[in-house]
Amino acid sequence: MKLYLRPMTRQLLERLREPQRLLQILVGPRQVGKTTAIAQAAQLLRRAGFSIVSANADALASPPRAWIAEHWRKAAALAKSGKPALLAFDELQKIPGWSEIVKKEFDAGQRLRPSQRPRVVISGSSALMVEKGLTESLAGRFELIRFPHWGLAEESGAFRVGLDRHVAFGGYPRLREFAPDGERFLEYVRDSIIEPVIGKDILLLHPVDKPVLLGRLFEFACHHPAEIVSLQKMLGQLTEQGNVTTIANYLDLLSKAFLISPLQKYSPEILRVRSSSPKLIVLAQALIAAVQGRTAADLTKDRERYGRWAKNAVGAHLLRSGFEVFYWRDRDEEIDFIARRRGTVCAIEVTVSAKKRGAAPLRRLATRLGISKTLVVGPGGVDLGDFLKTDPASRMNDANQKR
Repeated sequence: MKLYLRPMTRQLLERLREPQRLLQILVGPRQVGKTTAIAQAAQLLRRAGFSIVSANADALASPPRAWIAEHWRKAAALAKSGKPALLAFDELQKIPGWSEIVKKEFDAGQRLRPSQRPRVVISGSSALMVEKGLTESLAGRFELIRFPHWGLAEESGAFRVGLDRHVAFGGYPRLREFAPDGERFLEYVRDSIIEPVIGKDILLLHPVDKPVLLGRLFEFACHHPAEIVSLQKMLGQLTEQGNVTTIANYLDLLSKAFLISPLQKYSPEILRVRSSSPKLIVLAQALIAAVQGRTAADLTKDRERYGRWAKNAVGAHLLRSGFEVFYWRDRDEEIDFIARRRGTVCAIEVTVSAKKRGAAPLRRLATRLGISKTLVVGPGGVDLGDFLKTDPASRMNDANQKR
């Protein structure tokens, strides 16, 4: 079987083939393939003559701090012998004070020529714990490689996943191992992803006075994907005690944990952007399915629900593609998404119904906001599957050239 490499894995390989300059840190959600990427990179570099030192802290009950230095010295000795060496750390966040030891070893190696230093890559299942170590000790010593959830293009290329299955279950590569047993896959998502992130990752790093409220808030978001909901309404529908400030803080934690992204209303006035009611985007379709308990068959029979999930998939795709994403609404008039990247701004409407509003009203609303680019995703515009398989920027350019 041909080895499938995610674009981020190819980027990692390119950087590891260079002389060692900075630490390579992989960040992203649980279960999206960071450990697999390290293993693939090690396999290909070994074929190219690299020496490989792999160190997985997950294999030890309580790894001592000296464990990091021992593996580092081993890799450094191989690099000094004239053969390129890769030092790959996984689950390093499980060692208390790991970032201080890495800083010490990295700084000590700067006295050597780049060719005599091992290339170092670090990953961990808890992105929050890894990022905390980076901000505390390793400023200026690393580059990030972001591993987001899987999009339709990757799922289609690697596992031949189609549009409907992506909208229903997309985001995680293990989906292929459970096909066609959707119920079992959803149990896996609940037990191996949602519970560890909410029940462990967030609670270990941040003071959460109301952990039950945090969990209920995540469930609320999964029941309202791609919907605009005021913080006050959220508070009113949640059974646990809290206040609007607590809800806003917990939304931020869920965003940092790569579970949801609350979009703000588009406005040139930054204060209005920050104070608006958020539109909730769940960053992987499988999270919605796991919380709602919906299978792919359930979804295809309910076109209204399918439409909401499809909008969420488009919002998540825009975020994965590196866009700043907003929405806009004024009374009964709404623009589903406003995407901005490197000075380009585009208004986007998503529909799965042939009874569409049309491109003209969207252009009228966009013009009112000073936005020249518009795009309809769905009937009468760009095909939903085609949009989810490509860089949105290319579709935005094509759509406006055809006017």
